Amino acid sequence: MDNILGINEVRPKLTFLLEALGQGDQPYIITVKSEPKGVLMSYTEYRRLRQAEQEQKQLALQLALEKLRMKAAEAGLTEADIADEVDAVRKGK
Repeated sequence: MDNILGINEVRPKLTFLLEALGQGDQPYIITVKSEPKGVLMSYTEYRRLRQAEQEQKQLALQLALEKLRMKAAEAGLTEADIADEVDAVRKGK
């Protein structure tokens, strides 16, 4: 179950909440006027999410490049042909 706290509850308990997060407590959803506005989570969890985001971006790029390579191979283009085209476009800018 989500830990949901209003901002007025969070202010006086911030030190306690941070300590609880450091001991493995689940993130807290912080609301303002009953609207979710933010999440208080451990730094470890934050870093893990950022790392997962970076890995997802790298995988998406790898997939896009693989699709491009397959289409280029189907069209009879080599990687050298593509590199030449990329260089030409870069020089044109």
